[in-house]
Amino acid sequence: MNEPGPRFAVAFVRSVAVLAPEADAQVAWLENIGAAPSAEELALEFDDGFRLAPTFVERRWLNDTAMPASTLLDDQLGAMSGDPNASLWHIDALADRAEWDRVRKLAEAALILLT
Repeated sequence: MNEPGPRFAVAFVRSVAVLAPEADAQVAWLENIGAAPSAEELALEFDDGFRLAPTFVERRWLNDTAMPASTLLDDQLGAMSGDPNASLWHIDALADRAEWDRVRKLAEAALILLT
């Protein structure tokens, strides 16, 4: 299997950027890509990139100072997973659930360090 190239690092940064804006922008993005009413796509691309982040840092495509903030974001998204939290993954939850407010704040902090 080939190692991921720089475009995967760019996709990871984009995935963090999609987690940072207000709910209405997230809903519009999900609708645009045809994923709505599910909000899961917001986390799926992030998860794929986060697993590769150590490689991105090793290759100096990303700064390692962003890793603690990215890890906090990953932890928050992980805490939101599972059947008991299924309602969090509908676009209606984006605007009124504290969990998503926390995701946005953590994503914004990570994005500042990634760019």
